[in-house]
Amino acid sequence: MGGNPQIVRYDSIPCKFGGTLNIADVYCKFEPIGRDTSDAYLMMVAHLDSRFTEQTPFGKTLSYGAADDGYGLAAVLELARGALTYAREWNQGLKILFTDSEEHDLDGMRYALENDAQLFERVGLLFNMEARGVKGPVLLFETSDGNAPLLEFYTRYARMPYTYSLTSVVYGMMPNFTDFTPAKKQFPGYNFSVIDNLHYYHNERDNFSNIHPDAVAHYGVQAEPMLREYLTGEQYADTRYFCSDKNRKAFTVPCIGTFCFGQTADYIFNAVILMLFIFVWKCYVDIGRVRSCKVLLNALWILVSGILAGGAATGAVWAAAKLTGVPFSFTDTKFLSWDWILALTSLVVMLVAYSIFFIRKTRKSENFVFEHIIGLILLMTVFSGVLLFTIGENFFLMFPVLCALVGLIFHLIIYLNLVSLPALLVVELTGVSFLYNLYTAVTVGALGAVIFLAFLYTVMIASLMRCYMNQRR
Repeated sequence: MGGNPQIVRYDSIPCKFGGTLNIADVYCKFEPIGRDTSDAYLMMVAHLDSRFTEQTPFGKTLSYGAADDGYGLAAVLELARGALTYAREWNQGLKILFTDSEEHDLDGMRYALENDAQLFERVGLLFNMEARGVKGPVLLFETSDGNAPLLEFYTRYARMPYTYSLTSVVYGMMPNFTDFTPAKKQFPGYNFSVIDNLHYYHNERDNFSNIHPDAVAHYGVQAEPMLREYLTGEQYADTRYFCSDKNRKAFTVPCIGTFCFGQTADYIFNAVILMLFIFVWKCYVDIGRVRSCKVLLNALWILVSGILAGGAATGAVWAAAKLTGVPFSFTDTKFLSWDWILALTSLVVMLVAYSIFFIRKTRKSENFVFEHIIGLILLMTVFSGVLLFTIGENFFLMFPVLCALVGLIFHLIIYLNLVSLPALLVVELTGVSFLYNLYTAVTVGALGAVIFLAFLYTVMIASLMRCYMNQRR
């Protein structure tokens, strides 16, 4: 590509398996055409090594690294190649760092940060390209702290963005780290990764025959417009441009868009929904459609039923793990073959059992559906309040609640029950995409939590469908 790459060596690194390691990072810097240096740089990072030999219940295995981190390396190289075609327009420079020994305690990145700080001089933004699986959408699953300008930049320029700020919270509970972990303390930046499928992660299945080109392409689809904007925009010459003490929240609803807002807006959003819920509840009581005691009973029934469904799913996973000799963990159950069959079976059993119950109840009472969904909204609102003031994230509950409330409001107006259809479709888009990412991220060990949330979404979708099919008289 015309660069002058350097091999940065670190010798006699202590090895956790005994002895020492000799490792080497690869570093390259590109400047705008006609210039020798830049005031600021964007650094793209990926790691060179694949997984070392690891003992599993099925014997020793290692990874060929086609996805982890061949995906990241390929994305960085192609992004750099494309960016160099308009290097005359650059106002900032580009740095590339391929780290060694990421899989071994992040040695390549750690030693570079500690011993070769000049490699990171004037870095104003950092992209880390990772892979945890071989397929699916590329998720922006982590940002550095003070992410307000980062998320604004991402939602404005990335094409086909896909992110949940909640994933940073979930990732903090996972036993995983990336090169971004030590770097994010010093530089603002993004951590991108595919996260599906764990059966192709850190083992021999991570080979060239199992790559997914559409997943590789999604790295570039998101990052290329951001890279172009940073390299050509004059305002990014300030290396502090993306530094902030404020955080924002973001979540993506496929086919609709990515929403981004600050803490104040989040509190206002939650307060508005709470007032809207109280208004809807009162309206349905006033017209004789619901009784408050029935609403409370439905909320309790949904809570107990959801816990039982989730508990049964967790028990099934635990039993399957014991039978196959696989270590069970709520957030990291690996090597359980055919886990997707267990997940689908649990989901189908829950759906069939609930459908039978719902159909019988709606045939007996026309008002049941309204007491049922308002009870659900009450339960989800309580959960949302707890989450808002503990982990600060509740969009996966409150956004569907908003959709349901809109459907209920319009159902009060004759012939506008049709609004319940788009409302339930949005709930489906939100729920399915979120549960997919939650399941793939925390593994089958968390199937109980996934089934519990799936039960809540099912109750809402079934109720909205009933509202769509029956016009208020």
